[in-house]
Amino acid sequence: MTKDGLYALALIGIFLAISASGARFPVVLELLSSITRPGATVLLLACVWFLYHKGFVATSLIFAIMVVYMLKTLWVAWPSSDARRLHLEVGRDLARFDPSTSIDLQFANGTAKHDMPHLIEKTSFEELLVFPPSSQTLHEMNG
Repeated sequence: MTKDGLYALALIGIFLAISASGARFPVVLELLSSITRPGATVLLLACVWFLYHKGFVATSLIFAIMVVYMLKTLWVAWPSSDARRLHLEVGRDLARFDPSTSIDLQFANGTAKHDMPHLIEKTSFEELLVFPPSSQTLHEMNG
C-alpha cells in the first residue's frame, strides 16, 4: 500500500472516531475562528489543494470531506453554540489565575503597588466624626 493510501486510511479512522463520538475540539475551532471564518476557509482549502498538488489524491479527498464537515461546524454551529460559550467562560475563569492578567495575583505577588489614598482637598475638620456624636459635636454642627 502506498503512503497516500495509508494516510487516507488514517484520516478515515480519525474522521470516523470524531463523527462517532460527536467530539468537537474547541481549541482548534477557536483558533480557526481567530483568523476569521473566511480566512479559515481559505486556509483549509489551501491545505486540500497542497495535498492534491503533492500527489496525495486519496488523502486530499478524505481531507476535503473533513474540511467540509469542519467548515459547516465553524460557519453554522460553533458561533452560537453553548459549547463555545462554555469554552470562552472557562478561559476567562482560568485567566484569573494567570499572574500576567490578574490584578489580584499581581497585588498578592507584590508586582503591582499603589499609593496610599489621600484627600485632594483638605477639610476644616481635623478629627473624624464618631457615631454617635457627642452632644457638643451635635451642637456645633446643628447649632
